[in-house]
Amino acid sequence: MSTKKLLQTISEKEMDRKEFLKYSGYALLGLVGLKGIANLLIPSTNTQVKAKTETTTNGFGSGKYGA
Repeated sequence: MSTKKLLQTISEKEMDRKEFLKYSGYALLGLVGLKGIANLLIPSTNTQVKAKTETTTNGFGSGKYGA
């Protein structure tokens, strides 16, 4: 079944709020995946940004912001 036909079928179906939230949750789960949702809910504590230590004296990248 194509995505366009599936969306049309779902949009024509009468549903209450509970069913709508259920379908929306399934759609979100399908788009993001279990790992993506887990990463949103449980943030990683090992996220550190390392400082850039390279220095360029002239040419491209020699400016303060690398341009």
